[in-house]
Amino acid sequence: MPAYIITGGSKGLGAELARQLLHQGTAVHCVSRGESPSLRQEALSMKGDYTFHAYDLAQTDGLDSLMERILGLVDRADAITLINNAGQLEPMTFIGRADQGDLQMSLQVNLVAPTLLTNSFIRQTQALPIKKRVVHISSGAGKKPYPGWGAYCTAKAGLDMLTRCIGVEQMEQPYPVEVISVAPGVVDTGMQREIRAASEEDFPQLRRFVKLHADGELQSPEATAAQLLELLQRDAFTQGEIADLRTKKELSS
Repeated sequence: MPAYIITGGSKGLGAELARQLLHQGTAVHCVSRGESPSLRQEALSMKGDYTFHAYDLAQTDGLDSLMERILGLVDRADAITLINNAGQLEPMTFIGRADQGDLQMSLQVNLVAPTLLTNSFIRQTQALPIKKRVVHISSGAGKKPYPGWGAYCTAKAGLDMLTRCIGVEQMEQPYPVEVISVAPGVVDTGMQREIRAASEEDFPQLRRFVKLHADGELQSPEATAAQLLELLQRDAFTQGEIADLRTKKELSS
């Protein structure tokens, strides 16, 4: 049975990825601060195996032990995928106005935690002769600067470069770990509600996102998860690729 480890798996895109994988009969390990009661209930009637791991990703010192514990439960899997999905937009304000602690928290959750988890995952699975993959859920914000999203844009750009570096490093390994970074597009999740609740002073592009919602142009988590999983299961990505899910889907169809 293939195994998936999903951070931020209690809501939004992460929860929908977990839900669809469980329907397919996959072993799913969700990592987040709080559990989704509805996902746990649904998992009882699904074919896959669901395990929840309560963990605050801002507590970076324990991430290596967390990964060791999870991998110890999936040691008989024929393929293992880590999806670094967890993220936060806060603090949504200009650099120079942000609270120091909020900035540190943002970078820990959005960049430091996925970097450490990926490092631990590769170290502990490098010698395994099975399919191994790390998927970073990135954003167009990693390529384009948005005023008010300085910390978020910086973290996503960092994840994209981390992906490129690991892609080069893994090419010569006997049992390589595939690493990709995927921007899913504008998905209708709680993060979008946070954006619409922001002030225009802190986020000057507020009206654009309000209009996307009003015009029904946000993608659903269900459709986005289905597109991503379909491409992953077709091995449609290349090592170290930085992909946009919307254009990738069009090119692959």
